[in-house]
Amino acid sequence: MRATTSTWRDTKERDGDRCAACGARVGLTHQHRRAVGMGGSKTPPSIEDSLALCGDCNGRCESDLQKYALVFGWKVRRWVKDPSRVPAFYPHLWGWARLTPAGAALPIHAAEAAAMMRDVYGEEWNAWCKEVGVQTPERR
Repeated sequence: MRATTSTWRDTKERDGDRCAACGARVGLTHQHRRAVGMGGSKTPPSIEDSLALCGDCNGRCESDLQKYALVFGWKVRRWVKDPSRVPAFYPHLWGWARLTPAGAALPIHAAEAAAMMRDVYGEEWNAWCKEVGVQTPERR
């Protein structure tokens, strides 16, 4: 199901009216962070399940950048019940942020983001990081 008009408006506002991945300001599309599958979903995505991505990044998150998108929280595995547990990385705004149900993106340190990712994905997140060449912060 598509995002509601208000969720999409609030997502763009939260994301600074730019692509969360590359910073582009044109051609923005709604990204379901959690995959909905071929059959779709009967529930519209929540604000914490939504990102603004340009059309190019949105398409690439589903193809050649899929692991990268998982590392940076632009995608969330379908089985994750609460997408707010998975932070998102905004390289052109403030870095890592925790997305809240109230529509905020609260900046957090990389070590906190890594801890959140490991809480959700375990060692699989470290493996994805290694695969795409991203260094992970040490555990606290």
